[in-house]
Amino acid sequence: MRYGLRTRQAVLVAVGAAYVFVLAWFNRQPIPTTALVHESDSGLKLRQTQEEHLASGNRDFNWLEPSRYLPENIENQVPPGVIDIESGLLHIRLHSEYRTTKPGVPLAGLLKVYRKNLRFICGRKGETEQQWELLFVDRLPGPVKLSHLDRSRLRNADGTYAPRHLAVLYYMPMNETMTFRTRMYDLESLHKSPAFDSAVESAGSAWHELRTADTIRDKAAKLNAVRLAYDLGLCPNDNIGFADKVYSGARFDGCVGASGLQMRFVDVALPGTLDVVEFSLRGHTLVYARLNDMVRFRMLALPVAQNGTLLSDGTAVVQTKGPEVTEYLRDVGRQSFLTQLHSTRPENGVDLFLVDGDTVGDTFFFSFNFMQNTTLGEKWSHDNIKRYRLPVHQQFSGLSRDELRLVNDPPLVDNAGLTSVFYFKATDIIVTVDTEWFRDHDSNNVTQLQRVRESRPPYISTLNSPVAVNMTLDDSGALLAMSTVDDELFVFSRAHASSIRHILDYRRYFRLPSLLPWAASEPVSSIDTLEDGESDVFNWQLSLTWQPSTLMVVSWEDNFISPDNPFPTTQRFIARAQQQQQPTTTCLRFLHLDPTQLAQLSGDDGHAILGAKGRSASGRPADAAAGSTVCVAALSTSGRVRIWELDSRRQSPHILWPFITEHWGLMFMLAVAVSCCVYNERRWG
Repeated sequence: MRYGLRTRQAVLVAVGAAYVFVLAWFNRQPIPTTALVHESDSGLKLRQTQEEHLASGNRDFNWLEPSRYLPENIENQVPPGVIDIESGLLHIRLHSEYRTTKPGVPLAGLLKVYRKNLRFICGRKGETEQQWELLFVDRLPGPVKLSHLDRSRLRNADGTYAPRHLAVLYYMPMNETMTFRTRMYDLESLHKSPAFDSAVESAGSAWHELRTADTIRDKAAKLNAVRLAYDLGLCPNDNIGFADKVYSGARFDGCVGASGLQMRFVDVALPGTLDVVEFSLRGHTLVYARLNDMVRFRMLALPVAQNGTLLSDGTAVVQTKGPEVTEYLRDVGRQSFLTQLHSTRPENGVDLFLVDGDTVGDTFFFSFNFMQNTTLGEKWSHDNIKRYRLPVHQQFSGLSRDELRLVNDPPLVDNAGLTSVFYFKATDIIVTVDTEWFRDHDSNNVTQLQRVRESRPPYISTLNSPVAVNMTLDDSGALLAMSTVDDELFVFSRAHASSIRHILDYRRYFRLPSLLPWAASEPVSSIDTLEDGESDVFNWQLSLTWQPSTLMVVSWEDNFISPDNPFPTTQRFIARAQQQQQPTTTCLRFLHLDPTQLAQLSGDDGHAILGAKGRSASGRPADAAAGSTVCVAALSTSGRVRIWELDSRRQSPHILWPFITEHWGLMFMLAVAVSCCVYNERRWG
């Protein structure tokens, strides 16, 4: 009797254990995991702006960009797009609504630019990661409505690369009218302010004391910090809360940090007073759409120098109108986006891609269209590529009214070179547009087309919400990275990545006449799409993943939906580690590092944490033929940095323990159920 009782108890425990093992086995991750090679210490955080200085409608925009690129050198096998490690990374943070004390201007945009040296990744003895260095602060004359970073970096006619520009659209209410202006920052133009040396000389030792002070409590010191910022343009210590009061002052326009560096910018006024609802920049052309306008969009051609730098010499901008509409534009907004593609007929035509999403009743409609103009005149051709219909009451059953706002979130958009990528969260579709040219064999006929591909990202997620909230495209157009609200990372690549990368690299620099002396032979671009269910080498395939592996302590919170948190926490668990919130990723960026520079900076007394390879007979690292070491960098809301090396991948040998730690709630309930059954057997046995 006792033997049979113990046998039944053992069977119950064995069945429970087998059930867990089977679940873990079928939940195992077949995709390799990329290696997290660096994560900033918790002490290297940026101070967050005090809530009292931000308006209720404030939105934060964040970008992570290389400070400078290495010059292309074919002889030394330095490919284009490789960043300069010694110049570091730029962190650009933009507050859309910052409270001010300036009369008549209660709100303004505030832009902060930080820089971090990357020498710590080389592993040289004594080199450690440093805190972000504040370069400069710029306060815009009005609140920010929209922003867009153009990093296409196409070649100019002289072989140089067009600079990256950050376009910030702000508005200034005046009486009963509204004026919209765009401030465009040239990211390649970091230079020392002409008045910096004289300002430092005038400030004397007072500025150094204020910059290094942990707190400013003395009234005289506060007045001195205000005077230095207003009169001399010298920033206080950004790590103390008093800096926010300086930035909100009535006479504050901007200031520089200890390096005295600032960016050149150009201000352009947009004609008209109607509200702007869509906005993007590519090259020297602004594209925007207005609410209740009679045309679908408008374009402004800005004056530009030969090297692609925008000019502010007073030259009038040239406006081009889009096609007229039968109804006023009331259905465009946060759920739609329009952007200019690279034309297959440079300087002779315009290609535009329009993405629209709208909720009607319980149905979400999602479509993307293509427009082109061959004469920059009155006639526009319009092609409807595809339209989706998503019954949200089926796909989102159980969600509240506020949660249905998820379908109205703006799409994630990124463009680099001749590739543009769009991602809609509600439909979970990645739309990719590549600009292509083909010449028939033994023929002078050149076919130009815009290749459109749709992909559903094959997420492999064990967490509750795999929908992406950040996305970045590699400069080659062959790699795509996404992060989720739970800090998971997914890296996608095109099939046969090596050949595709070669093709895309070749196309990206086509404007160099020696590379492509072809002329388009067709008046308009063709559109290449696939039928439903078809796939080719230009579709995205999941290549690498990464997930936080610490034991999660799950809590239940009640917050509303926001752009940074697209899922209300009433409907999902918030992952926390040791009762502290995990870093939330705000932006991603691919980084290409030169193995030779890594080896030089690491020296003989160090060991690089990235791309530590052996050297070839020529003195260059053995993997130089691969061109560069490819990494993905992520920035958290607190300014912490994570870096993954894509060449360092591994297949996790552990199956059971990660599943238990990630599903500890299920394990707890299963253990309780098995324990109750075992106790019941023992009680009645």
